[in-house]
Order: sequence, then structure tokens, then C-alpha cells
Amino acid sequence: MESENRPFFVDSEVARLKRVMLHRPGKELERLTIDNKDDLLFDDILWVEEAQKEHDAFAEMLRDDGVEVVYFKNCLAQILRDEEVRSALLDEVLALEALDVPLSEALKRFLMEMPGSDLAEILIAGITKKETQALLGDLNSLVLRVANANDFFIRPLPNLYFQRDPYVFVRDGVIISVMTFSARRREPLYARYIFEHHPYFKGITMIFGGETTDTYPYNIEGGDVLVLSEDTVAIGLSQRTSPGAAQIVGRRLAQRVGIKNILAVDIPKARTYMHLDTVFTMVDRDAFTIYPGIRNVLGVWKLTYDAGGNLAEITRFDDLGEALKRTLHLENIRFIETGGGDPVAAARDQWNDGTNTLSIAPGKVVTYRRNVVSNQCLREHGIKVLEIRGAELGRGRGGPRCMSMPLLREELKNS
Repeated sequence: MESENRPFFVDSEVARLKRVMLHRPGKELERLTIDNKDDLLFDDILWVEEAQKEHDAFAEMLRDDGVEVVYFKNCLAQILRDEEVRSALLDEVLALEALDVPLSEALKRFLMEMPGSDLAEILIAGITKKETQALLGDLNSLVLRVANANDFFIRPLPNLYFQRDPYVFVRDGVIISVMTFSARRREPLYARYIFEHHPYFKGITMIFGGETTDTYPYNIEGGDVLVLSEDTVAIGLSQRTSPGAAQIVGRRLAQRVGIKNILAVDIPKARTYMHLDTVFTMVDRDAFTIYPGIRNVLGVWKLTYDAGGNLAEITRFDDLGEALKRTLHLENIRFIETGGGDPVAAARDQWNDGTNTLSIAPGKVVTYRRNVVSNQCLREHGIKVLEIRGAELGRGRGGPRCMSMPLLREELKNS
């Protein structure tokens, strides 16, 4: 079956993009304050209305290029119409919030009666003590009595517009992430429920995240996973993805979707480098954009698996380019340096997600307009660059790739 006849299939980073999952920023971003932004993993507070305009323009650009846009919130709202699914998900959500029995039971009874779209809004945007009391009145709940008016009983998920991180599609399967920080651990929970219960994803292969052992501290996040070819996946060993998880995922990828090679790329464990895709992304069959400050500090290992998921060989490479050439069977590799290689321009553009490109076809990418030097450098190397505004969206520390999860690409040989 050709990939375009399937609802989901991804076997490369650069083949023509046909379908993508996005989340439009919403009320959850209005929850950010100076006091809670650090706990919610933000460096700044966003102007929400402007961020929504920027995101809408991003989605429209993709549609203009023939990409179908699917929204995460709509998928969540649809599965919440099912009473059994709603009940089970609420049990897990409320347990994660460590509420006491009177509060949890009363809140669940109220939420069970809400329309699916309204419940999806609360599950994403959260609910405070003040809002809960307005709905439920007073309760014999110690948690309720102790909490301050603006404390959250269901925490908001302001990072959800970075759809790359909670899950990642590889061929006809999906890796459900295990997030490092508690602020994001409900995101993959919602994703798992969608992929298990939404008819759109019927028959999907659960590669990782569906078993009871697929949990903390085996952390893995989608921004560290790059699908380089039909048989090769790169996994960043970062602040947010552990080597143990990478090897388990490698084994599952071999067993369940036929991936033979994992390139494990060890990067510095710091927020500046956050995920592999903040310093390294694929922009054409033989071309990669890379932050020059990372080149000399990378560790690269190739893990080769047999069809049964057994690790047949592990090889250390001293150079990322050599690892890519040998693994992808390419004569030459083109590295396009962020900021054109200038240390100051590179550092500025890397902080502004200049390396976080979204490929929508071989040699065609979406970037933030603000990364002027890096965008010009891409064009000089023959890459077609489509620019979007990102003054507000970028404050969350993520670019066009971070904001999007490809569900369907053409097979690379057909692109």
C-alpha cells in the first residue's frame, strides 16, 4: 500500500508532507505568570492573541502547500464523547494531581457531565481553586481548604503547542514520550488516549509508551527523535532523553516497524540545547542544518539491530558527518551552519530556533523570519525557505519543527 493511502506513515524527515498535527495556542498560555513560568518551563510570558495569529498563519502556509492540518484539541474532544474513555482519562488525570477523595470525586462528577469540547478545554487549560469553588461550592476537602485561590487543581499545559515532543510517528507506528519534567507529563497521556481510541488512528502500532514499564526514568521526548530514512532513526541523548530509553526504543523500532539502525547522538545536557532538533535538523536528502558550537562536543554511536530486536553491533564514530554518510549510504553530506558559522550570529539564531527547521519537501523548509542570517545561508545552499512570524511563538523556545508532528509523508523515493 502506498503511504498516501494511509492516514499516517512517516519514513523520513524531508519527504513531501501530506498531513500534520498541530495545537493552536489557547487559554493555557494565559495561565503563565512571572511566578509560575519557570515551573511551566517558559522563559517569558507570551502575548497570546499575537501567538495565535502567528500560529494561524503557520497553519495556513502549510495548507497552501497542500498539507492537511489536524488539530490535537479536536481529536481529544472527539474521544471524550465516549463515557468510558472520559471516565478512565479523568481518573488518571486527577490521580496525577494528587487530589484528595472528596475533591477528586466531586470534580469528576462535574466534569463527566460537560460537553467533550468544554472538557478538552479544561484538561488543556487547567482549573484553579477559585474556578472549582465557583462550580462546586465548598467541600470537606483538606486540599481545597489549604490551597490558595489561584492554585491549580488541574494544571495547564502551555507547552502543548510544541506537538513534536509528546509523541513521534515512525513509519506506521508511534512512540509515546515519557517526559522528563512533571509540567509536561499529561501531554503524552492525552496522546495515548487519542491513539488508542480515535477511529482515525485505528490499527496504529504502539512502539513505546503503551506498556507499564514504559515510564520514568526511561525518558524520551519527540524533539530528540529524527527519522532519517526508511531504516534509520537518530535519537538525541539530551537533558530529556536517557540512553536506556534510546536503546529500548531502538529494540522496539526494529521489532515493530523494521528500523535497523539507531544513531545515538550525545549532546550537552543543558536547556540551551534542550533537544537534538534544537541543534541539528535535516533539510534535504543529503543536507542538514547544524549549530556550529555543537560539532566538537558530540558523541555518536551507531546501534545496529536484527529483525528480532537484538543489538547486533554498536559502533562509535568520531564525526557525525562520517556516521551519516556510512549509515545513509551517501557519498557526501552538506552541513549548513546556523548563523553562517559566525559564532555571534549562530548563538543568536540558535537561541531563536534557527536550526529548528520543518522540512515540507526535499530542500524546502519552514523557518522563523527573524533568523535572517541562517535563512540566507540556507538559500545560498539551494534550500527553499518559507518564513513565518514567530516573535511570540518563539518565546516558548521552539521553532516550526517543534510546533508540528508529521502524521503522513510521501515515501521519500516518491518525493
